[in-house]
Amino acid sequence: MNARLMTALLLVKAWLDPKLRDERGSVSTEQAVVTSAIVLLAVIVVAAISAYAQGKIALLG
Repeated sequence: MNARLMTALLLVKAWLDPKLRDERGSVSTEQAVVTSAIVLLAVIVVAAISAYAQGKIALLG
């Protein structure tokens, strides 16, 4: 059998088997993802405000 197919099937089996699932660290991972999304949103908002301000300053000068 193809090695890649066998690997994929074993990974799916391990993912679906409740005895093998270890949920330790899932809260930390979730918090890291949420924090990253908030930081990304803040960077986008600051960049948009900065671009708007720079456009208005360019019109003055």
